[in-house]
Amino acid sequence: MKLVAQVKLLASPEQKQVLLTTLKKANEACNRMSEHAWQNKCFKQFDLHKACYHNIREEFGLASQLIIRCNAKVADSYKLDKLTKRDFRPTGSIAYDSRILTFFTEESQISLWTVVGRMKIPFAAGEFQKEMLLTQKGECDLCFIGGEFYLMVVCDIAEAPQNEATEYIGVDLGIVQIASDSEGNQYSGESIRSLRRRMRKLKAGLQHTAKKHGSKSAKRHLQKLRRRQSRFTKWVNHNISRRLVESAAVSGKAIALEDLSGIRERASVMNRDGGSNLWGEMRFELGNWSFDQLKQFVSYKARRAGVPVVLVDPRNTSRTCSTCGYCDKHNRKSQCKFQCLECGLISPPSTVKAPCL
Repeated sequence: MKLVAQVKLLASPEQKQVLLTTLKKANEACNRMSEHAWQNKCFKQFDLHKACYHNIREEFGLASQLIIRCNAKVADSYKLDKLTKRDFRPTGSIAYDSRILTFFTEESQISLWTVVGRMKIPFAAGEFQKEMLLTQKGECDLCFIGGEFYLMVVCDIAEAPQNEATEYIGVDLGIVQIASDSEGNQYSGESIRSLRRRMRKLKAGLQHTAKKHGSKSAKRHLQKLRRRQSRFTKWVNHNISRRLVESAAVSGKAIALEDLSGIRERASVMNRDGGSNLWGEMRFELGNWSFDQLKQFVSYKARRAGVPVVLVDPRNTSRTCSTCGYCDKHNRKSQCKFQCLECGLISPPSTVKAPCL
């Protein structure tokens, strides 16, 4: 199983400047190769390498292996289609492989090629990331995000053998309750919804300022808020997925998740005019619902723990009793209360709140 470990480089200001120069030169070389590919309709990696390698090496002074990686980046970009010329951002990510990057995991350092030669840079990683780095395989991407440099490291993680489960823990996904399982646990989404509402008000004011006055400070603040909201949502989803998988692993059961593919196109709410278009708060909530991210987190954690995961049709999952299987729309007394008309089960017996800021 392939997982990506994100490693932050603790580069000094001088090292950051060197890395930034390296990124810009490499992407400038990519643009030069893309120009040649577009003009000569030469899109294959081998043909592009044969035509551009020596000229790029002489003009930009990049390492041989870095030019090869840039060449692969350009060729890959034209695999989708050859109808549009590809341009690369000055600070776009660049791939490194074992010939131009070496990990010293015990010392928490890396050695990588730059425009001034090999450079050793310390990195920040916890024990979990260091354990993943021992299985590092293939290329790493050097990325410049929010003024800091990160390495996206591909790791080949061993999967545990799947247990032969005959029973399932059903997981109902939602907006108010991010997840509700058939064991009676609910994972509240109020902390995320509260953060989104606050961010929405802040962003509205900043967007107005940025548009009216062209404020660069407002634009930087908007990016900061976007990253903060994304980090918090991801952290909450990681916690919920871990608890769901741990519960299934301990009980020896499999996990049944709702398949919500295309839910934004299918879902609708009546507007004031009687139509069925999404509008207002409902559109905002659906647009910010990170159900797919939670599904991905549950899937990879389950594979590591040997817990089978199946996707089921979401129809009537919120109206079906987890004990006797009786399904009726009147079972759902309200959004937050379930009472089975057949066996009398009242749910939820317990609620697990997602952490707040």
